[in-house]
Amino acid sequence: MAHEFSTYQGAIGPEGTRRTSTYYGPVVGGLPISAWHCETCGLLRLAFIDSRKEERRLYPGPQPGLLAEATPFDPQQVAYGLQARVSGLTVPPSMYTELIAPYQAPPATPLWDRVELPTWGALTWMTVVGLGVVMLGLLVTGILAVYTYSTPAAIGPVVTITGLTFLAVLLMQLAGAAQRHWFPSGQIAPSVAETQRGTPKLDGPTIAVVTLLTISIVGLFVAAVLAVYTYSTSDAELPVVIITVIAAILAVVVGLGGSIARHMRGR
Repeated sequence: MAHEFSTYQGAIGPEGTRRTSTYYGPVVGGLPISAWHCETCGLLRLAFIDSRKEERRLYPGPQPGLLAEATPFDPQQVAYGLQARVSGLTVPPSMYTELIAPYQAPPATPLWDRVELPTWGALTWMTVVGLGVVMLGLLVTGILAVYTYSTPAAIGPVVTITGLTFLAVLLMQLAGAAQRHWFPSGQIAPSVAETQRGTPKLDGPTIAVVTLLTISIVGLFVAAVLAVYTYSTSDAELPVVIITVIAAILAVVVGLGGSIARHMRGR
């Protein structure tokens, strides 16, 4: 296909005269095509006359001599005095106009066609939308509460709408739970994960890491309370922080030691 030129003679006109339509450009399989090549990504797009389209991947960068530009004259004959090669095919004169048309980019797919929404039920969708409204209401309430020295009057309706929305979400979830309890759907056969599932077993290092991390979380919570519940820092703040940090460091050491031990035993 690279740098191939062809001449096409047109069909006979209504008056018996032969109309000649000459095309010099890319050819594949003896048929003229419309070709486009991207030097950045290496994409080669071929559009055939019979509406077939094809895409190929080439090496990025310029490809000298890959495609011949569609022209109504023979570049070889004009530039070098060479005889044009004739394919012997007859095509309508309108083919040349179609082939030399500027490249049309494919139509962009709308965003709503590319986004696939999750297959949730009506109750789940209503819960998600309701909680989104609640989060937006809390954000607006926080902004209205701090952006000026006096609380604006608009904060009352916002808090009311937010609270009623959360109450509606809660009532919907309670109604859904009651419906599933009193009017359950058909019994579904248990899956392999349920029938073959056994009792989880944790080794000693994992239990120790979980315990130490729990102590660290509780210590951080207690330290935060001690730091803000009064104007002066409590004397118990320092011991709590020290115990929390020691528990976190021990959790890291035990976790790494357990991983190394399992790795050595697996050899």
